[in-house]
Amino acid sequence: MIKKYLLNISTIALVISLSTFLHSCYVGPGSPIFSSDNKDVPAYKHYPGNTLEDHEIVKVRLKDAYFAVIDGSQISRSDYEEVHMLPGVHKIQWGKVFAISVLVDPAMLREGEGSAVVDLKAGHEYDLYADRTTGHGYSMYFWIQDAESGEVVAGTKKP
Repeated sequence: MIKKYLLNISTIALVISLSTFLHSCYVGPGSPIFSSDNKDVPAYKHYPGNTLEDHEIVKVRLKDAYFAVIDGSQISRSDYEEVHMLPGVHKIQWGKVFAISVLVDPAMLREGEGSAVVDLKAGHEYDLYADRTTGHGYSMYFWIQDAESGEVVAGTKKP
């Protein structure tokens, strides 16, 4: 009986050790990686399989956004500064909290959110931006911009 009990404990310990090892080897969707441009920038790998070369993927930098939801996966800027993903059409939502004068808005803080369905090209980097006008009747603006060309690919840039 004791031998059988010890054998079961050994088997369980082996299974746990093996599953922990295999989990640590897996780099799948949602896995943290580091940007190949800057090893200090934490990035969120949002595609399955091995890590691809920069020219094969899209990089989305959170810039002004404190969070992003990309194809249903929420990414916090406190954890990651950019997201690496496959090219193609993606639904992106992002948000920012704006500080506002108490004379304009008694709440002093307002959260705004942008949303877009956008076709992102391989080898490109895109930035998520948010800004607002000042004074009474302020407006909020949210846009996605190609980092290299400066082209606004979704949303409306603040005039």
